[in-house]
Amino acid sequence: MKTSSLIGHVVEVLDFVLDGRRPADSVVREFFRARHYLGSSDRRFIAERTFDVLRHHRLLTARCRRALEGLPAVPALPSLPTVMLVAAHEVTCAARDIKELESDIGPLWGASVREPGCAPFFEALAREEVPGDDRRNGMGLIAVRHSMPDFVVAEWLERFGVEETEALCAASNGNPPVSIRANTLKGGVEECRAALGREGIAAGPGRLSPVGLVFPKRINAQGLHSFRQGLFEMQDEGSQILSMLLEVRPGMTVLDACAGAGGKSLHMAAMMGNRGRIIALDLDAKKLENLVMRSRRAGVTIATTSVVTEDADSSPVGPADAVLVDAPCSGVGTFRRNPGAKLLCTEEYSLALARRQSALLDRYAPSVRSGGRLVYSTCTLVRRENQDVVGEFLSSHPDFSLLCAADILPRQGVRCPGQGIYLELLPHRTGTDGYFAAVMTRS
Repeated sequence: MKTSSLIGHVVEVLDFVLDGRRPADSVVREFFRARHYLGSSDRRFIAERTFDVLRHHRLLTARCRRALEGLPAVPALPSLPTVMLVAAHEVTCAARDIKELESDIGPLWGASVREPGCAPFFEALAREEVPGDDRRNGMGLIAVRHSMPDFVVAEWLERFGVEETEALCAASNGNPPVSIRANTLKGGVEECRAALGREGIAAGPGRLSPVGLVFPKRINAQGLHSFRQGLFEMQDEGSQILSMLLEVRPGMTVLDACAGAGGKSLHMAAMMGNRGRIIALDLDAKKLENLVMRSRRAGVTIATTSVVTEDADSSPVGPADAVLVDAPCSGVGTFRRNPGAKLLCTEEYSLALARRQSALLDRYAPSVRSGGRLVYSTCTLVRRENQDVVGEFLSSHPDFSLLCAADILPRQGVRCPGQGIYLELLPHRTGTDGYFAAVMTRS
């Protein structure tokens, strides 16, 4: 397919994402399902460009605004046309030749932009430099350059300093590894690796998780025979480690309070040797239906599902030996997988989530039996949703106390130095997505 047509498809997908504020991966999947004529290379181009524009949305917007300011007699645009952001990406991130780009994008430009013309805009854009480092205003420039929320960068600068904040921002915009978890209910890690090898996939060992493997490149995993057999699940190594903090054993009763599609429930079932009981709860019935389907493929028989409501007064499930509250969060730690989440991530949104997270802990704390374990986890990297929520919970629940995450990890075969009482996985250090977890026990 011609590049001009592919760019048109990118604009169309981005319009769906930006107008509906739906997760980009869901929009892209639906878009491809409705367009069977797209080949694999076409799909790769469209998907990569779509995610890249979302990943660098703030920077591209800033560069477009500055370019427009440099053009005379151009009316102010209350919102930027999507084609303008895509054009800015092609110049800024893809280093496309301006003349070549003009021929590819010109027809699309004329259909949605009156002023300026694409040629003068491209010339103005090429003259604008990417914001550089300025120690006098480091927060603002770092936030724009990496398209990160201001409040996130401000906290990271306070906690980690300039150099590490830059590294963390860069890792949050990078391409994540393709990590899987070997399903030990159907064989060991090496058996899974050998099965993948027979299908031409040279999976390498995980960096941290004893049951983790890493694919050398992104592939259609669901098309593999080993996947259909249930030999592995797609799961980031950091997510695998969260399950291990519960140290579940065969015969236990476990509550996964915010189970979603059930990746951690399936992992815990494998850790329990498929003996005991796992109760998976979630607000979203479709996600739990996905868990049921995944359980069949994985050979998990001990997981039951139940749809819950937001009603905090509903009776908790219990008593359970272990309770996991993997709370809804701002997703800062998963920006590299879901860059569209950046567009929703405001300080007000984070504050509202923190209140919801505290309510979830209050709701499910009674489900933990005496001597049982409670793990609170998120995939975000801001204190107000992590350490502050846990601190508030402990101050109002004196029957709970912290266990040291760093003491638990070696017992589970996890190789993750540098941890303390809390688990905090930072993408630039661990190569995983960003995660936080607190492990508590009830006296």
